[in-house]
Amino acid sequence: MLQRLLSWFQRIPIDDPVDRRNGVFMQWMLLFEGLRMPLNKLYLLLFNWNYMRDTLYDTARTGPRVAIAIDLATDVAMTLAAWIGIWLIRRGRFRPAVALYVGVVLASAALAYGTFGYHENFVDLTLVVVLALSGLMLGRRALWTTYFVLMLVFAIGVIPPQIFSDARLWRVAVETYIAFPGRALMSYLLIAIVIDRSINALRESLAESNAHRRELKREIAERERTQEQLLHAQKMDAVGKLASGIAHDMNNVLGIILGFAMERDRLNPDLPPDEDAQAMADALEGVELAARRGAAVCSKLLNFSRHDVTHTETFDAVSALRDIQPLLRQLMPSSVHLSIDTSRNGLPIRFDRSQFELALLNLASNARDAMPDGGRCTITIASHDASTVTLSIQDSGAGIPEEIRHRIFEPFFTTKPVDRGTGLGLSVVYSLIHRAGGNITVHSAPSGGTIFRIQLPMADTVAVEVPAALPTDRVRVWLIDDDDSLRGVLASALEKGGCAVIEAASGAETDRLVEHMARPPHVLVCDYRMSDTDGASLLRRLRHTLPSVPAILISAYLDSDGSAAAPEDIYSERLPKPFPPSTLLARVLAAAARRHASAMETSQLTASK
Repeated sequence: MLQRLLSWFQRIPIDDPVDRRNGVFMQWMLLFEGLRMPLNKLYLLLFNWNYMRDTLYDTARTGPRVAIAIDLATDVAMTLAAWIGIWLIRRGRFRPAVALYVGVVLASAALAYGTFGYHENFVDLTLVVVLALSGLMLGRRALWTTYFVLMLVFAIGVIPPQIFSDARLWRVAVETYIAFPGRALMSYLLIAIVIDRSINALRESLAESNAHRRELKREIAERERTQEQLLHAQKMDAVGKLASGIAHDMNNVLGIILGFAMERDRLNPDLPPDEDAQAMADALEGVELAARRGAAVCSKLLNFSRHDVTHTETFDAVSALRDIQPLLRQLMPSSVHLSIDTSRNGLPIRFDRSQFELALLNLASNARDAMPDGGRCTITIASHDASTVTLSIQDSGAGIPEEIRHRIFEPFFTTKPVDRGTGLGLSVVYSLIHRAGGNITVHSAPSGGTIFRIQLPMADTVAVEVPAALPTDRVRVWLIDDDDSLRGVLASALEKGGCAVIEAASGAETDRLVEHMARPPHVLVCDYRMSDTDGASLLRRLRHTLPSVPAILISAYLDSDGSAAAPEDIYSERLPKPFPPSTLLARVLAAAARRHASAMETSQLTASK
């Protein structure tokens, strides 16, 4: 029973922790005062009536009857104030409860002192308690207000009774000043100063404690957030390592698919179209688009893990957007209308083309997710001045709230469900755009859609390279790759392009080719990751025998942090997988032509000497 009562007293709806603790104490005190005052008055009236009448009521300034009425009325008022104070505290109104009780006690004291006068030898502990309560419970302002009211109460108690009959007010003032209780004044002043200093020290300590608590809470939250991001980063790093491990094999498969899909180009456009052949060509075109989409997914994973290779080149952004248009249309559901507005003229930019396509796919994917019920997505590319290319992706979705708009480019920040977003898409786009020297901004309004605007520096006009002269005999190519299927597709494409291809499936086979070499190759094509070695190490060994032969390293994964990687030597270049076999053929022929031109120049210089 007692435990239940104690628990009931502690359950009060007060938010401030200090007031809540003081509220428990004040309930007990008001309960005590609410019982003590009526019981004490009842005891005095029943058992000490003669003493009360002779020493208090008969000597009152207002006469016995008025004095008895005032005495009983003030006791009733203070008792009611105590019980009402408990009710207010139970309703969560702690400070009004204390202020009510203090105010009623002071008003009652003023009436009592005006009725019975001030007695020097009479010490009223209730007034001392009221002074302490006002300071400890309500603060310094209430403390000093109570103190000055008490001084006014004492002044009321020492004012001579003849103030209402004596016209000489100066004499009343002098008598009041002489009778004023200086000792009580100084005693209460000392109590007020002690309480004031204690309150100030407690409040300062509490403020410092609260500041430390908030700082500690902030540090703990920051540490938890950092730890969460670290765990997420470690998880993504593990995913990245796994992705980079399988990207090589996956992109080999995609390369094979692209190689076979390009076989549709063998159809002779001069012959009458055959319905079955055309249907097969259309199907192979769809296979190529799917393979390119898979390559974009692999590129996205590799970029997340920072293992993608940057191959910066100058290309036409308009043509790149048109080439990826089928992928963008496949990305959008039937409920979303995709509109692409491109400039009639070419807009050259210097960027990694695969990363440019990745950024477009990321932003288009975000636009799609912003319109689950359908809508309109508009992609526009134009040049508003001679130095900047502006690409805009606009959707008619719900928009981005202003309070989170400044965080959308932060890594791992996402508003999507856990199973739908990683929080890395926009951060990757931001990184790619800024790495290329551009800028990305977002404009959005609630229910008004979102516009992502990318500005990239315009590059010099894409130069049209004049094909250099090739060697007089067939271009000899050493193709080194441990994937038999991909090597077969690439070798077939190179041979159809007029090259003489010698294949090797490992580093050991390549070493044997060098030992039995009759004529050196014009170009080396080497996979970067193989079962017994890696392309860079193999190339370093081959440079002892073939110091100036152009080499093309092909792989989906190269040891790079995503920045533009320097080639192994001046005769080497890199080609990231997957790629159409025609791209490799063009690279091989260009490398052979450069080597042939260099050799001819060297011969002419030697002959002139």
